[in-house]
Amino acid sequence: MCGYAQIAERESPTKATLCELYQHPEQYVGKMVSVRARVAGNDLSIDAFEQKTCSSWMNVLVIFPEQVKPAPGFSLLLDDSLTKLLKSVREGKGVQATFEGRFDVAFVWRDHKRIPVGTHPGYWKKNRYDARIVLHRVSDVLVLPGSRL
Repeated sequence: MCGYAQIAERESPTKATLCELYQHPEQYVGKMVSVRARVAGNDLSIDAFEQKTCSSWMNVLVIFPEQVKPAPGFSLLLDDSLTKLLKSVREGKGVQATFEGRFDVAFVWRDHKRIPVGTHPGYWKKNRYDARIVLHRVSDVLVLPGSRL
């Protein structure tokens, strides 16, 4: 086992905001991160929920380790927080949570231009996501009252 898998397994996650990941993706690529975000769609895409504007942006998807090849070297923690998150998303409820996992990035958007970061063509179907978090654990799940996906 080498590369991302070894790195991810050995290190503690770095706390970051989505804006920090957007603005400096090269500092976080392949590293374990912990980020608070809002689920933006049934496919587990996430975005920032704070009102702060950010000069860069990317489509970020949360994905499970078994969906990644080669395997990332860690597994998904199956607990009540994950169950609560998945149930709420399935029911179409708005959710905020802390996502901990490996950050992979292909592109960042700056000044209305999609700028490559690395050589990956993008993530998920038709490479529609610019970055992904390969999920190790989810915590602090908050179902937003009256909010829908």
